[in-house]
Amino acid sequence: MATQSEKGHAKNLANLKLLKDIIFQAGQNYSPSNELLTYTLVDTLINQCSLDYDNWADKLIQFKYRSDEREIVFEKIDKLATSINASVQQLNVPQQTLNDVQALVTKIHGTKAKIKKLPNNAPATTATTVPELPVDPISTSQLSYDSIASNFELLVKRLQTIPPYAPNESELQMQNLLATVDLLRSLNLAAGSAANSLSLARNQRNLSFYAPQTGLYDVAKKIKNYLRSNPATANSAYKDAVKLNFVKIVQRKKKKA
Repeated sequence: MATQSEKGHAKNLANLKLLKDIIFQAGQNYSPSNELLTYTLVDTLINQCSLDYDNWADKLIQFKYRSDEREIVFEKIDKLATSINASVQQLNVPQQTLNDVQALVTKIHGTKAKIKKLPNNAPATTATTVPELPVDPISTSQLSYDSIASNFELLVKRLQTIPPYAPNESELQMQNLLATVDLLRSLNLAAGSAANSLSLARNQRNLSFYAPQTGLYDVAKKIKNYLRSNPATANSAYKDAVKLNFVKIVQRKKKKA
């Protein structure tokens, strides 16, 4: 399901296309001194925004796919770590060994709990400026998954130093645990790469849509102001243009601790 911010970007672009039609119909009466507001450059801006929006949407889909793919696998690590711990705790090994394994498993459980608390979407709002999906949860989530993968790898390495550890259960056997370590690492790399690509695409989209003075949002406002200031369009084109709503979608800044 598309988020409010996703719909907002698309609506902004659609409304700019309608605004372009309005100024085209105004004909020779539309003659702004600001070159950025001319029909030709507005058309160019629409093309750029369309390219940047499509690229961002594509990268968003890729990120969601990689993120979901990773989440499905990592979801099983919590239970697997618990089973490993139980398997070790029943061995005749020094207490320090049991403590080491328990400590690593506790770290995995703790990090997993933090991931579950991360917000997925920003709250909906009807304000003129609506918050977009915040960036911080994505980067925080990436670090948390990195932590789980790292701690699980340390756990497996610690198991390799415990000679009595030779479970009969297939999922707990060393060869399968090592394969899981490799899988977690590859899924993390893929999701991290997708997150970086999404961030770059988002930044480019924000430039074409919301950059001061030159972005879609500001250009649309300036066009409305021009139509309102021009006696030849104030009672015609402006009345049509003012019906088009443009929303500036910004990222929420993380509060300082």
